[in-house]
Amino acid sequence: MPDMNMYVAIDIETTGLDPEKDCIIEIGAVRFSNRRVEAEWSSLIKPTKNIPSFITQLTGITNDMVRKAPTIQDVIGDLAHFVGNCPIVGHNIRFDLSFLQKQHILWNNHVIDTYELASVLLPTASRYNLGVLAQSLGILLPATHRALDDARVTHALFIALLEKASELPVDLLNEIVQLSEPLNWDAYIVFQDVLNRKSAFVPAKPSGRRQHQNLFEPLSEPIYPPTEVVERPVPLDPDEIAGLLEHHGPFAHYFEQYEYRQQQVEMLREVCQALSTPYHLMVEAGTGTGKSFAYLIPAAIFAYQNNTRVVISTNTITLQDQLLKKDIPDLCNALNIDLRAVVLKGRSNYLCPRKFEALRQRGPSTVDEMRVLAKVLVWLLSSQTGDRNELNLNGPTEREVWNRISAEDEGCKAEVCIARTGGGCPFYRARQAAQSAHLIVVNHALLLSDIATGNRLLPDYQYLIVDEAHHLEGATTNALSFRVTQSDILRLLKELGGTSTGLLGRIFAELRRLLRPSDMAVFSQSLERVTDLSFRMETFIKNFFHAIDEFLEDQRDGRPLGAYGQQTRIVDGVRTLPSWTNVEVEWDNCHETFALLLNLISEIYKNCTEFGEAMGEEIRDSMDALASIYRRLAETDLNIHSCISQPQQNTIYWIEIQQNGNSISINGAPLHIGPLMEQYIWHEKSSVILTSATLTANEGFDYIRNRLYADEANELALGSPFDYESSALLYIVNDIPEPSDANGYQRELERVLVRLAKATQGRMLVLFTSYAQLKKTSQVITPLLADQGILVYEQGEGASTHTLLATFREADKAVLLGTRAFWEGVDIPGEALSVLVITKLPFDVPSDPIIAARAETFEDPFNEYHLPEAILRFRQGFGRLIRTQSDRGIVVVLDKRILTKRYGRAFIESLPTCTLKVGGSEDLPGIARRWLNL
Repeated sequence: MPDMNMYVAIDIETTGLDPEKDCIIEIGAVRFSNRRVEAEWSSLIKPTKNIPSFITQLTGITNDMVRKAPTIQDVIGDLAHFVGNCPIVGHNIRFDLSFLQKQHILWNNHVIDTYELASVLLPTASRYNLGVLAQSLGILLPATHRALDDARVTHALFIALLEKASELPVDLLNEIVQLSEPLNWDAYIVFQDVLNRKSAFVPAKPSGRRQHQNLFEPLSEPIYPPTEVVERPVPLDPDEIAGLLEHHGPFAHYFEQYEYRQQQVEMLREVCQALSTPYHLMVEAGTGTGKSFAYLIPAAIFAYQNNTRVVISTNTITLQDQLLKKDIPDLCNALNIDLRAVVLKGRSNYLCPRKFEALRQRGPSTVDEMRVLAKVLVWLLSSQTGDRNELNLNGPTEREVWNRISAEDEGCKAEVCIARTGGGCPFYRARQAAQSAHLIVVNHALLLSDIATGNRLLPDYQYLIVDEAHHLEGATTNALSFRVTQSDILRLLKELGGTSTGLLGRIFAELRRLLRPSDMAVFSQSLERVTDLSFRMETFIKNFFHAIDEFLEDQRDGRPLGAYGQQTRIVDGVRTLPSWTNVEVEWDNCHETFALLLNLISEIYKNCTEFGEAMGEEIRDSMDALASIYRRLAETDLNIHSCISQPQQNTIYWIEIQQNGNSISINGAPLHIGPLMEQYIWHEKSSVILTSATLTANEGFDYIRNRLYADEANELALGSPFDYESSALLYIVNDIPEPSDANGYQRELERVLVRLAKATQGRMLVLFTSYAQLKKTSQVITPLLADQGILVYEQGEGASTHTLLATFREADKAVLLGTRAFWEGVDIPGEALSVLVITKLPFDVPSDPIIAARAETFEDPFNEYHLPEAILRFRQGFGRLIRTQSDRGIVVVLDKRILTKRYGRAFIESLPTCTLKVGGSEDLPGIARRWLNL
């Protein structure tokens, strides 16, 4: 073992992410002992290929800078000598090593990844990139994407994380070390070293583990009486409630910068009437109306005075947080009422103490399981919620591990859970809190999927308010959709296991001490049959997906797969094709084997549960896991069978293959959610209120009314209190080629963006409808704007939407390029965003399976479906610009169809009345500068 008092922090910069194709362009290393830096080493490296412009933008390293630099072969020996046998510390260090070890060095050094350490020790961090972590821990050194600078930051981050690890209880450190010992985990030696040092003073407890019953406080007797469904509620007095918002009312006294808004009061009055009368209502409330308080105040007082429940549904976590952490507490303080409000989420959002304890007992089998397990253990030192949204689960592998320890178990009943955990399950504690809450906040996905599946997570309620209601159809569609891949099925079969592997292998080992030899022999035979069926199933599944691959290739006439992959709807005409016959034949083999396997699993489960009291807690947990796998396998079989052999009338089916990795998926989605809304919402609830800044298209509510079957809902459209005519200039360029002239349009788009960005010194958000066009545009304009010190940030470069927005806000001169995620929900008030460019009118891709299927249900698909959808998205995009009374900006439309097509007028008329100019691209930079007073 090397001297654990001396380490080397390493960072490299490269021409790209592929060690087989890309090159190192800079290396930085810092040798240190604790806080003291012993020596530093760095060098630029001459690569064998040019440095891409986006790498130069990121690092500041140009081709000129490395032209006379040494090659990697010239310096690699010096680096190896500098490092010696010290442990190597790095952030995502395996990436750096993938390049360095190609040079035949650093194969035997111990490896420490500060990303792995931070993931565990900072479980609630917003992001785990080097710069953000350093900033959050008060490290003043800059992370500049230069190798030596970043190696210095890595050293400082390592020391800070070492201190965090030293603060952990000895028994927890002991558990982390014991669990990770069999794995090749790049955080192990740090926890081992810290444990060794602390154990000298505070010995670890023998087991080092807390039982799951103690992870969370047990259920206590309810402090508050439950709220109820009231048959004859006391109605609200609209005049009295509206008086709360008057100039001398409680809200004016509570908020220092209070503004009276007539539109807000008008909406509040209508919501009062809708709750009291009762009736259904749709309200469009423009930006700045203050719609949250316009519905919260009536909802809160109505629920409070009647001891009843009002459910509030949102689309985003951001709005949920705003309601729970700011708006509702402010309302309670302003009105001095003891209002009870909770957020209730789907089962998968909560940690299951039993499943988590089972993972701790058997130990993790992968590094990903180890990281999540340790992360959760550290998180539980300070959290009592068990809500995964507090955690940063990074990437699909961590989320997959979470799913295995979450409360996503539809077979778990309240009485069973209480008996086993003493009522300490976070999900059931949340449900209990909801029973006595006045306001219950949920999201759209939970709202209808819960009702449709008969799961009934929510207590009975009769009053519902849906904010961000323009997302209701899309969110519900996603929640009720399915997607199955070959790897999903093979992973389930691996999880199931057999005589010596997986879940069945564990059950077999646990039952050895309980069963008579004769019973074990019978059980063993059953497991051998499962193993045989699973093996046969693997072969059949691979043949089935191979048949689908051949079918898709036949559909594209043997042409290679395009950049966007391939989506093929499975409709009646497709089912008659000769190439589809083989898909059906191969599926019949799978389906038959599925049935045999499911019957056998059911039989094993039934036989095991007959042992009743003889089964220990561990075996019962394993049996619950077996029931869960059975349900998931059965659901997979049902979904594929409906797509291939027994299609349901109200479901859209398609098969998709991605260009990257050629991953094939089988997909299904509801054709309409309107019938669900009608059956379970409009006809069941006393009052349903839908609200959003964008509910109308073509000057009316008809489109959203038809999509959601809202035949009986009243409607109210309120404009924004903002003075758009003075604050917003809408400039439509009339001399740009139409998008149908792809090359001509692209060249002019790039030219206009460069000239406009230079005139306004950035401060510009550009909205695209195509990621391919965004990439192409970015590659051209980035180097041209870099000469002026204007940075270009683009969606899709690995950074999250949140990261890009935060970086853009802080930059002095920047342009942000975004696609769908940036058309709405983006809030950048002030001068950071002064120019909004809409490149094309945001029509959906007509070949998308869901879009195509729904379009077929209209007599005039373009005017009745495609156009209203595009107008709603266009209005959302426009709404990114003016966020406060003092904002001022310009919206530029670079799609001439808004002038040349008959439908174009509908887009313009859908916007608030603002200053409108139609002109050429040459005049645009000067007009923008004058409008913005630059």
